[in-house]
Amino acid sequence: MFADWLQYHQIIPEELSADVPVLYALGQNEIKIQNYKKILQYSPKEMVLLLKSQRLVVQGEHLDIEYFNADEICIRGHIVSITYQGG
Repeated sequence: MFADWLQYHQIIPEELSADVPVLYALGQNEIKIQNYKKILQYSPKEMVLLLKSQRLVVQGEHLDIEYFNADEICIRGHIVSITYQGG
């Protein structure tokens, strides 16, 4: 498989090819989540994302989706907590 070849040759990180969620936080104002499956809940105070085997809950104030695509979502606002549920 092409993804295995890329991973073996260290062209892409193992986390991305293994379908593992990857989170990048920029202080308390921005979080980028890679390898999410679906947006389950969206409000200015709480966003819930479906991951491969669990949910990710982002709570805060003035939360907004800066952008999203099939692989990554960027949430901005004042982030208070990031919690995994289930799995």
